Amino acid sequence: MAGTTRIPTPQPDAPRYGEVFDRGYAHYDGPRRGRRGAIASLIGYSMKRAMGIRKSWTAKLLPFLLYVAIAIPLLIMIGLSAIVPDLEFASYSGYLQAIFLIVGIFVGTAAPEMICVDRHERTLPLYFSRAITRGDYVLAKIVAMTLLTMTMTVVPSILLWLGRQLTTESALQAMKDNLGDLGRVIFAGFTVAIVLGTLGLAISSFTNRKGIAITVIIILFVVLTALANIGIEMLDDQAWSRYLVALHLPLLFEGLNAHLFGDVSDPVVARLDFSFGAYVAYLSGLVILSVGILRWRYAPRDDA
Repeated sequence: MAGTTRIPTPQPDAPRYGEVFDRGYAHYDGPRRGRRGAIASLIGYSMKRAMGIRKSWTAKLLPFLLYVAIAIPLLIMIGLSAIVPDLEFASYSGYLQAIFLIVGIFVGTAAPEMICVDRHERTLPLYFSRAITRGDYVLAKIVAMTLLTMTMTVVPSILLWLGRQLTTESALQAMKDNLGDLGRVIFAGFTVAIVLGTLGLAISSFTNRKGIAITVIIILFVVLTALANIGIEMLDDQAWSRYLVALHLPLLFEGLNAHLFGDVSDPVVARLDFSFGAYVAYLSGLVILSVGILRWRYAPRDDA
């Protein structure tokens, strides 16, 4: 019939098609180390990342050069101790002062590598969804940074102590007589490591960009040290100017070492005239402040 429209008959739906592929995935059935194991793994991972392990050779170059830089004065001082045992140049405080800038550069590059990447790659929710807490995360980063920095402060200082004893006529007797120096060397190196390490982590926690964190750390160190130097020198007739040492990290540690070893002859340190307890209290306060900032930065809010 003219004008009649044919309605198409609906076709049955094509059968759905699917396949299951066995990719070889299996559930983990090994030992579960729990919270302590997770913290230990995070410490190890953080240290490896800061050293460039399992990364390209360029990531390993700077840490390698910095370790070489601290080894050179160590070898020179041990050699001088063997030739001239009474030479004051080969002192523990002198060595720590000589490598302080190198250690600062190391912390300034390692701390952002440890902490900024986790925010940048948005892996924090993965950490906190597992065994560790936010406090555990902060603790792991502090322990990792401190241990790694101690390899640049404590370990070489112990080697310097050992080298000075072995170059004497009676090495065993010298070790017994100077055992107190070993404890002071460990304390001085540990203090440098934990203060610089926690400060570097605290500053790095404010950004997820490594380059920005490194720049800020370097600028703060240079600017604050320069301002403190200018103020202490230009305002030497003002009694309150000695408190500007609070901004001068190298002078703080030099003053601490003056009390520990008694071989620092810097007139500026002598004019500051702070007690050993004052140095320890202030440096401890810096550590507590840095840890508090870190804990605040990783309080429950935004892990992005």
